[in-house]
Amino acid sequence: MAVIDKNSVTLNVLVTGTTTVEPIASSPPDFLFDSPRIKADASITLTGAAGENVGGWVLGFIQLKYIGTNRVHYRGATVRDGSIMFTRSNETLCRDTDDHSAEVWFDSINSGGTTGTEGTNKLAAASMLGSTGSLNVRAGLVDKPWRRWPATRSNTLVPGFPINYLSYAVIELLFCTMLVAQDPAGKFHMLKHFYWNAIWEQKFKRDSITGNVAIGQTIRLQHNVQRLVV
Repeated sequence: MAVIDKNSVTLNVLVTGTTTVEPIASSPPDFLFDSPRIKADASITLTGAAGENVGGWVLGFIQLKYIGTNRVHYRGATVRDGSIMFTRSNETLCRDTDDHSAEVWFDSINSGGTTGTEGTNKLAAASMLGSTGSLNVRAGLVDKPWRRWPATRSNTLVPGFPINYLSYAVIELLFCTMLVAQDPAGKFHMLKHFYWNAIWEQKFKRDSITGNVAIGQTIRLQHNVQRLVV
């Protein structure tokens, strides 16, 4: 059976763009918490006998979110208008994959994910090693986390349902991304991994003239990628 040449494993990560919080022209208006684009490219070499069938091998990424903080605060124009706190925070290990996918891969093979050399790469049944007894296999991952929160909310617990205004938000998304191969027998081979995160912490204010919600003090806008780990 073909094996992975461990010395051939490559993994490169490229980050482009910036971490931003910006208003969206919608009705009602929203704020978009956007992050840079992270792109990982990887390759391995399978080795064995020349002409050996290697159909069914898979190379791809498994991504886990191990911290997800989503906490947003709204305040009324007066104390009587109350306030609202939304939280969707957790510290539960969460498999990050396509919606409705039962697979472990970041890009689902059967549920609409990117496949081939730009995503999860499953070799076709007729794939064979070349005359040198080797075959280079590539895979990729692209991610760009974002969140969207409305500028205002009606406070349904206060008589008259007064408008509450976005005043503070903290969003922290922490990931572990693993380059993994799966052989035709179903065994997983973890090859390399890296940690990365996207963080937004932002205060908001009301414009003194229009009364609309505007960007206030920026506390943290971060996007960090740790060095690759073998």
